[in-house]
Amino acid sequence: MSWSQFIAAQPLVEHAEASTAPALSHCDHLAVIRAHGEEAGHYLQGQLSCDLHDVDTGGHLTGMHLSLKGRGLVSVRTVRDGDDYLMLCPTGQSEAVIKSLMKYRLRAKVDFQVDEQAVIIGLTGQLPTTLPEPGQTGRNGQGLWLRYPNTDHALLISDKERAESVWTVLAQDRTATNANGWRQADIDAGEGMVYPGAEDLFLPQVLNYDVTAGVNFKKGCYTGQEVVARMHFKGKLKQRMQRIDYTADVELLPGEPLRNSNGKAAGEVVSSARTANGYSALVVLRRDTDGVLFKDDEPLNSTLGTLPYTLPWKD
Repeated sequence: MSWSQFIAAQPLVEHAEASTAPALSHCDHLAVIRAHGEEAGHYLQGQLSCDLHDVDTGGHLTGMHLSLKGRGLVSVRTVRDGDDYLMLCPTGQSEAVIKSLMKYRLRAKVDFQVDEQAVIIGLTGQLPTTLPEPGQTGRNGQGLWLRYPNTDHALLISDKERAESVWTVLAQDRTATNANGWRQADIDAGEGMVYPGAEDLFLPQVLNYDVTAGVNFKKGCYTGQEVVARMHFKGKLKQRMQRIDYTADVELLPGEPLRNSNGKAAGEVVSSARTANGYSALVVLRRDTDGVLFKDDEPLNSTLGTLPYTLPWKD
């Protein structure tokens, strides 16, 4: 039986009954791009907002590739795999990621390709004691593990040949969920990405990448760096990504605008997921928001949620 046949036969649900419950997620909403070549690291260092030196020493970071005006065109979670770099991105953006990164390649000795054999599995709650330390990566017989820094979450990059046996082992005593389950995990972790529909909207620090090490202000030049640095050193952010929980039966799509109770623009959607009690979402909001939001004229019945880190608002 192939991996696709196996996973199609699994009784996947949208979410665990509680966000802290042990769960296993089929993350087919994410793709893996492999960057290889003797200049791969040097080239990516000049294209992504994060510092690959942290990746080279065993970490994994989500950084942006920016437009010239400093807004995220795509975002990727990057990890070292031998001499190569693996970049996790939304499945619908894999070709856009490659196209964006190839734009400045010229004669650099680096190539990019989607890893069609890669399988991404997410683990939530009661992580095995054998996994790497928070924020670090490690490989075992199941594949390459990426453990989140602030929450009880981890991603596993395996391959189609091993995926069925790996899934069977990990599924013991865990709720098996589809991609929605991992989108909820990322919301719980306060980990935002640029999904299709939200391209060229957000500065890295607006998605809190200055808190999660997704942007580095000392690493040197990269595309869009001047705008990002100017905001950091001389500007004052008036909006940041926050979490909301809401009960209206409305799916929020990336990039959609939201309004406050006065009908004024309040922010934009980063991502959303269905939960046992309605929906949760990561949304870029103005600092003074009360969390009462509307999509068009429809109330979301929303409240501000919490993130596992503190937002560094500047007075």
